[in-house]
Amino acid sequence: MTACLPTLRVLSFAAGLSLGSVALAAPPIDPALPDYTPQPARPFADARFVDKDGAFRIAGADHVDFIVKRFNDALMKMHPDWRFRIESKGTTSAVPLLTHGVTLFGAMGRAINPLETSAYSKIVGSAPLEIRVAYASDDTSQHLATSLAAYVNRANPIDTLSIEQINRTLTIGHPGGDFSRWGQLGLKGEWAARMIHPYGTPEFTGFGTYMQKDQLNGLPLAPNYEAYGKTELILERLAADPAGIGIAAIGLANKQIKQLGILDPKTGKITTGTPAQVADGSYPYGRYLYFYLRREPGKTIDPLVREYLRFVLSRQGQTLMASQPKGYLPLSAEDARTEIAKLDEAAPQ
Repeated sequence: MTACLPTLRVLSFAAGLSLGSVALAAPPIDPALPDYTPQPARPFADARFVDKDGAFRIAGADHVDFIVKRFNDALMKMHPDWRFRIESKGTTSAVPLLTHGVTLFGAMGRAINPLETSAYSKIVGSAPLEIRVAYASDDTSQHLATSLAAYVNRANPIDTLSIEQINRTLTIGHPGGDFSRWGQLGLKGEWAARMIHPYGTPEFTGFGTYMQKDQLNGLPLAPNYEAYGKTELILERLAADPAGIGIAAIGLANKQIKQLGILDPKTGKITTGTPAQVADGSYPYGRYLYFYLRREPGKTIDPLVREYLRFVLSRQGQTLMASQPKGYLPLSAEDARTEIAKLDEAAPQ
């Protein structure tokens, strides 16, 4: 089966453009974000995230410590009786700690996976409340959660592919057929018969679970798919393999590998994962930073937890979110309103 996208567009996108050198400036704070007006809030009397000395415990992913410290400092100025204690133990600790109610929220740079949801639900009785608090970073230097990108070796003539085309190289069983040779993606000459070598993370990692759920529709990975636990290893293999294609953290193009532009066949628009494209939803590999909140059947969200998240989703909170150099990207007002509506649904009556 051959690709139906115009070969000229596929091959000519990057003329004069190096994705590795594009400056991805953070978008400005959306002026339509709501202002935060402090409201009195105390935790439930049985809240287990309150230490014996009255401090509110925050644990989970440590990659959010920079912004959480700033949230805490700002909130303590507006709520003088509030105090916090950060006890970060890593992303994998977030759900277990939230399950037992010993953290204000569980911060995660990826969505909760089915195994975590099942374990939480068996003990608590329902799934936790998922709140998106920022867009993922486009920089890997601080080990933050990032959006993703598709890469190929610089020897490969292709510069642009659609999400569907990429997915059909990574999996088998696609309704439209599978792609196993570069000629099916429009390449000619010696490239036409060359086998495609797909690379990525294992299926049940954070990236792998995201790809299966949000991109690959749960299809089996291609038999020759090579899985590596780290972005660096994926890119090392691509650098040595002209016929490879891989999904890894965004922003890591170099002299050996290039990031592909993602073509929307319906509009002809090509996206590369700029902050503005992630914010407006046009870049398909854009991801989020999540704060998960404890939710029990027949019980509202803790009032103090809700008040904390009201601040995080406000203009003031998102300004702090954007204050970390090369950090997480602030939400649009539209996305913030969607998350605030979740809080309102679970608000104390």
